[in-house]
Amino acid sequence: MVGITVVFLGLEVGAGILLHATQNVWVTLLVYPLLYLLTFPLLALMVPGMEEEPRGWGVVAMIVVPIGALFVMHLTLSGLDQRALHAHGLQERATVTDVYWVDQGADPPTHVADLADPSGQPLPGVVTGDGLKTGQIITVTVDPQGRIPVLLGTPSTGSDKFRKAAASAGVEILILALAAYQGAADRLATKTRDKPKRTQKPKDIPA
Repeated sequence: MVGITVVFLGLEVGAGILLHATQNVWVTLLVYPLLYLLTFPLLALMVPGMEEEPRGWGVVAMIVVPIGALFVMHLTLSGLDQRALHAHGLQERATVTDVYWVDQGADPPTHVADLADPSGQPLPGVVTGDGLKTGQIITVTVDPQGRIPVLLGTPSTGSDKFRKAAASAGVEILILALAAYQGAADRLATKTRDKPKRTQKPKDIPA
């Protein structure tokens, strides 16, 4: 279980750190589906009984763990971004230049807003446009290096994101433990059932 936990959480947290360090949209588009798809073969390799047809907690693990992996990665990334902005970000007034909907494919469309600084220069990234109107003046936090997208309002230390990531990781570990226990128990039962029984030699009966 220790090895399974280290591998899975190491990949998830590591992916979040990578996305925070790069702040590259193409890396983000690659890492999200790659982590999701990589979870399935890792489950099959590391959790007993998953290489066969999963059942019981194995089925739950196949559903919960990949989704939990994305949650941990995303929350780690968000927490690191917020912590960096909290430490080094600059608060300034910004003007909402445009509010529009972004198509998310199978997911519902997202309402976002473009911003500009007091000089009229566009700010990097977008913010959630719910409740915002074009021309409205708002307070935002900006990364002086321009790497982390602008954040609406004042950033926190990221501790809330990290607590949620820890909770998601805890659910993953619990499901992995139950699936691993069930797989190990099934294997032991199969070995016991298939083990040939010892037969006693018939005793010689005196004439």
